Amino acid sequence: MRLQHIKQLTKVNLIYANPQMIEKKRNKEAKSGKISSIPPYMSVLLQNGFLLLVFLLLYGFMFAAIDFTQYPGMFTTFIMMFIVMALLQGFYLVYNLFYESKDLAHYLPLPFKGSEVFTAKLVVLALMILPYLIPILALFIMLGQDAGQLMLVSIVTSLLLFLLLMIVVFFFSVVLVHLITKLSFFQKNKQAVTTILYALSSLGMVAVIFFISSMGPGAEIANGQVMPDYQVIPFIHIFHKILLNPISTTAWLGILLWIALLAVLALLVFKWVVPGFYREEEGIVSSKPNKSKNQQKTVFSLNKISTSNKTKANSAASAGHPTSVNRTLWKYNFGLIQDGTLIMQHLSSSIIFPILLLGPAITNGVYLEDLTFHYWALSFFAGFVYAFLTLNAISIVGVIISLDRENFIYMKSLPFSMKNYLKQKFLFAFVAEAILPLILGIVFIFITKVPFLLGVLFLIGIIIGLFVLCHYYFARDFRLLNLEWQNLTELFSRGGGNFSQVISIFGSFIIGILAIVLIGVLLNVLPPAWQTIVSVLTAAVPIVLCIVATKWYKERFWSRFTD
Repeated sequence: MRLQHIKQLTKVNLIYANPQMIEKKRNKEAKSGKISSIPPYMSVLLQNGFLLLVFLLLYGFMFAAIDFTQYPGMFTTFIMMFIVMALLQGFYLVYNLFYESKDLAHYLPLPFKGSEVFTAKLVVLALMILPYLIPILALFIMLGQDAGQLMLVSIVTSLLLFLLLMIVVFFFSVVLVHLITKLSFFQKNKQAVTTILYALSSLGMVAVIFFISSMGPGAEIANGQVMPDYQVIPFIHIFHKILLNPISTTAWLGILLWIALLAVLALLVFKWVVPGFYREEEGIVSSKPNKSKNQQKTVFSLNKISTSNKTKANSAASAGHPTSVNRTLWKYNFGLIQDGTLIMQHLSSSIIFPILLLGPAITNGVYLEDLTFHYWALSFFAGFVYAFLTLNAISIVGVIISLDRENFIYMKSLPFSMKNYLKQKFLFAFVAEAILPLILGIVFIFITKVPFLLGVLFLIGIIIGLFVLCHYYFARDFRLLNLEWQNLTELFSRGGGNFSQVISIFGSFIIGILAIVLIGVLLNVLPPAWQTIVSVLTAAVPIVLCIVATKWYKERFWSRFTD
């Protein structure tokens, strides 16, 4: 492989990884008339580097308060959590970047080797997932310092161990995805199997996270501990041993096992995956039709709406058969969301955060059956906050219009109401977004034995919160409409990219939890009259926001479309 070629391919893939940011940069330069001295690929690197720094500092300060020399179980649990998060992100990124991307056709006529193309994509994959793994580096350094090692020795050792772990995770993701794509059943049922695998991958990761987060501390407190430790996770505990005692023979034997695992994975990647990937993609490019099966099915569905002539379609949409038209539109929208990446992201955004938040409470036997109706407003508000933890820019409603691609322009040419078309699309997305949060909410109510009325108010709060957020993200998708996207990553990165999404998610979490805690405290310490006032004001917030949002989007968004 030629290093210079890999470098240039990496630059191109970095631009491809965040096209929305590059487009904003170019538009800004066009308006100002000044060309930035920072290359486009460097802008992507700087943004990702800033996100990485935020994660490193955030978790670094969090870990600083724990002496991990006394808590090997907690140390291994945190590492497993971050590995799972990286795999969760890496699985769909590997498939999109290596198998769903459409840039290989541009590389084939050029003097690039398959290994060079693959390595460049692997470098970009590493850069995109690195923020999710960087807290592990902070853990390693913290443990080395707690063990009394010199700063330089601790940093060097931690970096080497971190690189070993990171490359193993990356190679494992690549081999796993490639192995799945080589199955004959996958090749015959690519769309269906991809959707199922993304769903199972997401649910599997949630199950692992739920299991890890629910592992309770031991019953006994060992010497030097101020609280019980978690169970030690085998194989990962090797990193704890070698950082605690670098001259331990047992620890080095364990590291040799990790190196052997890396060697096996590297052999599979560069001797099996890379050549197979290049040959397979070359064959796909040479025989690829103009439209994918998905797009053909989509156009076929739309043609069913338009019928044989525009006059007949117009009468069916306006007066004759509005129910049948709406039913067809829902079937069409259901076909749009049958994409593995989209389903995986929908599941992860709807399930993982609530599971991480509610899992430990459930498994530790937290029961709320003694709650009285005194907390009716707090239960209602908690449901409203819960909605904000399950819905963000990476959602079905946030891309449902852009999923139309060229069919959105086609729909405008049909003789029926565009407003009704978008309303049916909005209602479909709202229902799709509400299913999982409501199911999880019901499970939480059932397991924790929340009183019936409080549980109903909690679910109503979820519905109101989702309704408000769906309006925002639906209008946002129309405002940032992109009908020429190559993969869903482009749609997910619109409007500020990954950094703004992370800030939004953590901001909602922190503000929401603080508000719930504050309201709970006030309801316990204030006099009865003031408690009633707090309850009314608390319940009024979601209701007022819902009314204001509905009126706002009716005047500013829906009014631009004619019936």
